[in-house]
Amino acid sequence: MNIRGEVETAELGDKRLTARLVRIAEQLAKAPDQSFPKAARSDAALEATYRFFGNESVTPAAILQPHVAATAARCAQAGAVFIAHDSTELLFSSERDGLGRLRGDHTHGFLGHFALAVGAKDRAPLGILGMETVFRERGARVSYRRTRSLEQKESRRWLTLVERVDSEIPDVAAAVHVMDREADGYELLAALCASSRRFIIRLQIDRRAETAVGRGFISDVMKRRRTLLTREVALSARKPGRDDPPSRARKYPYRRTRSAVLAVTAASVTILRPRRGGPHTPEALRLNVVRVHEKNAGRGIDPVEWRLVTTEPIDTVEDVAAVVDGYRARWVIEEYFRALKQGCAYEKRQLESKHALLNALAVLAPIAWQLLALRQLSRDRADLPADAVLSPMKLKLLQRHPDVRLRPEATIREAMLAIAALGGHIKNNGDPGWQVLGRGYEDLLLLERGAALALGCDQS
Repeated sequence: MNIRGEVETAELGDKRLTARLVRIAEQLAKAPDQSFPKAARSDAALEATYRFFGNESVTPAAILQPHVAATAARCAQAGAVFIAHDSTELLFSSERDGLGRLRGDHTHGFLGHFALAVGAKDRAPLGILGMETVFRERGARVSYRRTRSLEQKESRRWLTLVERVDSEIPDVAAAVHVMDREADGYELLAALCASSRRFIIRLQIDRRAETAVGRGFISDVMKRRRTLLTREVALSARKPGRDDPPSRARKYPYRRTRSAVLAVTAASVTILRPRRGGPHTPEALRLNVVRVHEKNAGRGIDPVEWRLVTTEPIDTVEDVAAVVDGYRARWVIEEYFRALKQGCAYEKRQLESKHALLNALAVLAPIAWQLLALRQLSRDRADLPADAVLSPMKLKLLQRHPDVRLRPEATIREAMLAIAALGGHIKNNGDPGWQVLGRGYEDLLLLERGAALALGCDQS
């Protein structure tokens, strides 16, 4: 994968700016978690990097557009795709010019809202199709009043990004938009239905609905439905983060790793407009609901339960299973956020203005996708030869390193584990995380530069 192809056609109004963008992207792609001074490798290049990010004529949209176009082309080749939508908090350790607040006036940052294309067949990450940012003013309270229209709410970003994505991809009918429960809003559901868009959204609210005996709730409709299929899945641990607010534990209860048996039911449901819903929305929406709930969770364990509202068919067991699998594709964007924050160290970037930080985000967004794609390739195509993604010099260094000793005919997975070992990863601990991979890759690049200097030439 070559990052040049994701940025080199950016139209920035000056060919010299585009050339600088290519150089910055290539420098960062070699060691995504390094600081700008380390990646630049000279005072002149560092100064040019800072000038580029701070240039008022350079915009995030222009930087990201070539990658969006390349992603759209990959979507066309893949055929059916899921578009995973989600927001992440981007927090910085100190106040910067133009930054807002997130969890309170003592925090500095903004919300990054992304749409990531994921192949429906193999869940391969295909790239970013859009990005929105939300800045909250200090001293102002975020209002969640239901009486406000969608246009006045932060949640408008979900529909804005759907509209932008559909303007980019060649076949709108082949894309299914997938969203977590933060997107559960009647106005958003109504807007998506009105424009005939396909979607799978996890419900947060047990919404009012028509039942066989009158008006009730979705839970009343679903509780008497027969189980269509069961699945045994491994649930990963969910641990508290260092900066997690108290509300996160209520929304995402912490848990240990365990195996869970999930039962799946489905029904077509007439969902009623909320009592405080605006008159501009329809009185009811006829949608399909798929319920996934854990059986026999045990005492003291919060059972898993999803209620997925969708436009996808539920006529057969295979249809219902496809809806569940479609929602699970949303987890790929969670990994993307880790690649952006840990693999590319975005929140550690020492840029002093909102404009520069957003330009840097647009440069790092496709690099984070590239890291994610390579990591997934090492898992899903474990038997692929390592030389498909690593240079001959890197492979030679891994083969000769006394702590690694990579075999000559190594697979891509073996090479990735060798790189992680340089970063301190122990093979018996399972798959390496983003930080240990980043450290190992940085060490390998340092060895490569040293070898190139010793040979008197650049082997990279």
